[in-house]
Amino acid sequence: MNSQVESIATPAGPQAIPFYVEDLMTAARAETGLSDFGDLGFTTGLDVLCKSLRTEANLHEGGVIGQGQELLRLLINRLRYIDDVKKHPEILQEKIIAPIVVVGLPRTGTSKLQRVMSGDPGVQRLDVWRLLNPAPFPDEEAGKPEGRIAFAKVVEDTFRTQFPGWMARHPMEAEEPDEELFIMEMSFESTVSAMLARAPTFFEYSMNCDPRPTYKILFEMMQYLQWQDGGSKGRPWIMKSPVHIGYMDILFEFFPDATVVHCHRDPLKTVPSFATTIQELRKTSTDQIDPVEVGHEWFDYWARLTDRYLAVRDKLPLDQIVDAKFEEICDDPLAVIKRIYQKAGRELTPEAIAGCREYDSRRPANHWGEYSYTLEEYGLDAKEIRTRFAEYLKLFP
Repeated sequence: MNSQVESIATPAGPQAIPFYVEDLMTAARAETGLSDFGDLGFTTGLDVLCKSLRTEANLHEGGVIGQGQELLRLLINRLRYIDDVKKHPEILQEKIIAPIVVVGLPRTGTSKLQRVMSGDPGVQRLDVWRLLNPAPFPDEEAGKPEGRIAFAKVVEDTFRTQFPGWMARHPMEAEEPDEELFIMEMSFESTVSAMLARAPTFFEYSMNCDPRPTYKILFEMMQYLQWQDGGSKGRPWIMKSPVHIGYMDILFEFFPDATVVHCHRDPLKTVPSFATTIQELRKTSTDQIDPVEVGHEWFDYWARLTDRYLAVRDKLPLDQIVDAKFEEICDDPLAVIKRIYQKAGRELTPEAIAGCREYDSRRPANHWGEYSYTLEEYGLDAKEIRTRFAEYLKLFP
C-alpha cells in the first residue's frame, strides 16, 4: 500500500485503507513515523470492528474512505499519545478534579446543558477539535492548535454541506463542545463505534466487554488535554455522554468526586428521536439503511443500558447526582446550572452567567433546522417501550 497516507484535511483528499488491523496499523505508522501503540489489547476489538465493516456495513464509496480515515485517526492519536507520555511522563500525574458529567438517555437535553454550561469561562471544555485529535499535530506550538482546529472545521463543513439532516439533529462545530465518546472510541471496545456504520457483530462484542479499558483511555486523554492546557487551574471539566448511563458505577470509579447530572425525558420521545439521529448519521457511510432495524437496535441498546443503571443505582453516590427534566433544561437552563453548581460546591459567578446566556442566545432550538419523526417509521410500539422502561418510569415518571 502507499506509504504516504493523506489526511482528510489535504486538498488531494483521503485514501481508502483496507479494513484489516495490520493495514490500518501500518498506515498509522507511516503517517506518524512512530511505531509504539502501547498495550495491544485494543487490536482484538479493532479486528472485530473491521470484520463488521467488511461484511455487514454495506458501505458506499465515501463510507469506505470515511470509516478507514476514522480508524486511522484513532490509531494516529494513540501513537502520538504514547510518544508524548514517554517524553513527558508528568502527563500521567495530572489530577482530574471534580468534573461535572452530564448523562441520561439521548435526546434528553444533555447536549444543550453541556454546551450552555461550557459557556462559563471558568471551566474546561471538550471542544470538537480536541475530541477528534487529543494529540497535538507534529511541530504544533504549545497553545496554538490551529492545525487541529482546521481539521475539525473540514469535518464540520462536510457535515454542514453534505449532511444537513445530521447537523439539525446533532450539530458538530469545530470550536464548540461535544461528547467524549469520540475519545472513548479509541478503546475499540465501545459500542459508539457501531453508531456510524451498521456493525451488529461488533455491537454485541462491545456490549460484553469490560468497560474499564474504555474509561481508562477516557481518563488518560483528559489528563493529556489538561496537561496541554497548563493544568486544571481550578477549572472542572464539563463532560457529557448518554452512554455513561449504563456505566455509572465505572464512571464514579474513575471520577469519584464527579458531580453527575442525570437528564430525564419520556422514552416515547427519546427512543425514536435517537433512531432518526442514527439514520441520518449512517447516511455518511451507506445508502442501505433499514429504519426498522435501526429503531429496534438502538431501542434495545438504551433499554439494556438503563437496566444496567437500575442494577447499580442503589450503590451509587446519589448525593453527587442532580436530576433534571428535559423541559426545565429547555425552558431555563441557568436555573438547572445553578442547582448543579450548588451540588458541586461552585460559585455561579457573573462571568459564568454571562457566558452561559451568551451561548444559549446564539444557539436557539432548531438553529440548524427542524426535523420530525414517528414511532411507526422505525417499527416501534409505544406499549412495548413503556413496558421495557417501566422500572425507570417508576423512579422518574
